[in-house]
Amino acid sequence: MRGRIFGTVTLALVLAACAPPSSDSAQSKRAFKPLDPAATTFWDRQTTETADLLASLAAEFNQTNPGPPIDIVQSGGYRDIYLKVTAGIQAGQLPAMAVAYESMTAEYAKSGAVVALDDLAHVPKAGLTEEDWDDFFPSVIETNVFPDLGGKMYSFPFSKSVLMLYFNKRVLAAAGHVAPPRTWDEFLAQCRDVKAKTGKFALAANIDASTVDGIIYSFGGELLDGRKSLFDSPAAIQAFELIEVLGKEQLAYQIPPKTFNDESDFAADKVAFTMRTSAGRPSLARLMEAPDAWGMAMLPQADPERPRTVLFGSNICIFDIGPAQRDAAWGFVKYFTSRDVSVRWALATGYLPLRKSAADHPDMKSFWAEWPYNRAAFDGLAYARPEPNIVGWQEVRDLIEQAETAVLSGMMGGRDAALKLKQDADRVLAGE
Repeated sequence: MRGRIFGTVTLALVLAACAPPSSDSAQSKRAFKPLDPAATTFWDRQTTETADLLASLAAEFNQTNPGPPIDIVQSGGYRDIYLKVTAGIQAGQLPAMAVAYESMTAEYAKSGAVVALDDLAHVPKAGLTEEDWDDFFPSVIETNVFPDLGGKMYSFPFSKSVLMLYFNKRVLAAAGHVAPPRTWDEFLAQCRDVKAKTGKFALAANIDASTVDGIIYSFGGELLDGRKSLFDSPAAIQAFELIEVLGKEQLAYQIPPKTFNDESDFAADKVAFTMRTSAGRPSLARLMEAPDAWGMAMLPQADPERPRTVLFGSNICIFDIGPAQRDAAWGFVKYFTSRDVSVRWALATGYLPLRKSAADHPDMKSFWAEWPYNRAAFDGLAYARPEPNIVGWQEVRDLIEQAETAVLSGMMGGRDAALKLKQDADRVLAGE
């Protein structure tokens, strides 16, 4: 996963039009047809080697699964898939499952198109055992339970990662530092030293709502209280004031949207830091070449003794297109998230294993021993917090990114932007 990139979402009315009638009669429930009745179609976004591995895992599963075979279909990026699913809901024809973020799944579920997984996941034999449930990190499960939708589980974790600080040792050394910052005060001090002693920018900033959410978490804040946003909280204001300082003092610059210029500039020693998902580690490793020239660490914190970061990554939702595809889709989800397969996926892709027991897996131990920072992201899972999964958050994400852009570019002050974001987000969450 290379981060989420969404434009402004204007599809709420389309999804509302797709919603089933309010009657409780069986006839009122809208029927959705499968794209391919002979297959369990999975719309995904993976490419290159990662896509090849996913196809191999599907082929392995198909060898023992008696139901319609899993058919992986590369369907563009996350937003492309969101648009295709939305069109499919309107047309009444859907794949068996699709990769989705929580805010996307919440919109799909409003139309009655998504299967609630509670019964599938808890039935004997076909479901998960108590040992399985205890083995998953709580945050990766919590994010798939939707309070706005009766507290039901409408998706299951798929590819997860956490927000990390990547640091260039060569640039930091030139500024007189040998270790990454642990607090935000230390981070600003190091950024200022980089600017003063090397003349370089300290941070290449990717405008991203999840990164802002992670910074707010790291200041000890929350994002929601019921259906009210908390962007006027002290932690949220501190987060935006930090961004304001980075912009005003020319310590950071914004990379072009939908690019990974921060990674190339980081590898070229043009900046000291970038903040990205831990799944970006393999890409940076290829660019950096010298493993002793860089590292990855927990996001700086207001209180390092109580660290927090944001949980990135997609889930799988299963669409209500019939029992044969539903059962096959759930079987694949269960297989994919098993301990051994989860470790295989993590080691090959840069995503994180979903289970605590991965820490005892010999392949994970070997991987951690290869480079001092390989374990940092896995350890961060214990402190990772999911983002809101309520209806309307998809649009709030766009507002967050607009606010971040305005502050970093100097168009608004951090406090003013946070307070305006609070007002705008609350209007969206109130359905206005």
